[in-house]
Amino acid sequence: MSVLFRALRAMFAVVALVGLAFVSAPAQAASAAPAVSSVVNVAPMLLSALGADCEVESDSANCDIDRDRIPDVVEQVVAGSLTGATGTEDHDGDGIPSWTEVLACGTVTCADSRADSDEDGIPDYAEQLVCGSATCSNSKEDADGDKVSDWIEFVICGDRTCATGLEDYDSNGVADAAELQACVKDTSGLALTGFGIAGILALIAGLLVTLGVLLRIRRRKAAAAADGATAGEAELVGSAL
Repeated sequence: MSVLFRALRAMFAVVALVGLAFVSAPAQAASAAPAVSSVVNVAPMLLSALGADCEVESDSANCDIDRDRIPDVVEQVVAGSLTGATGTEDHDGDGIPSWTEVLACGTVTCADSRADSDEDGIPDYAEQLVCGSATCSNSKEDADGDKVSDWIEFVICGDRTCATGLEDYDSNGVADAAELQACVKDTSGLALTGFGIAGILALIAGLLVTLGVLLRIRRRKAAAAADGATAGEAELVGSAL
């Protein structure tokens, strides 16, 4: 077996292993982030403080005495009472409303606007709020049908129905929604990740193996032709003698 053929076979094995790694990566990423339902229940001991006011609410985590769209358990963490939060609190000054941070990851300072695990332009905390993990959003979710994506509304004002699309925080004449949407990257090809990339790698590996086989056949033919020429020369020498 030629050295070239062995090298090609080793390369095929490496490519196959890389492909398998990509196939398994999405499942690991999806399981890494906790579900929103578990994050919302950040302080179960606070539920007893809600008392009779929430007896009519089937899910105590969604109780909202003052109907300000901020769950009471979250409002308690943000402001220390069931009705004290305004929705504009930002304890760490990072531009993410404190109550949104509590919903996303449990405390008023835990979210990071720069964290983006899948590098799709949508912050992890916003994806967590939209669909339950740091990598699950396709940027098109729109619960209220106002053509402002849910993740953008979470970034602008803290929930999936609060923005109008006209907000312009930096007063530069470009709406915040348009600026945020411009940050989104098309990762559809990578989102197929595993199988798409593994398929491409398998194709490359197949081409490399085919190339190796063709080169080996060519070398054999060349060797056979050389042997034939040598035999012919020997016959000519013999007849001359």
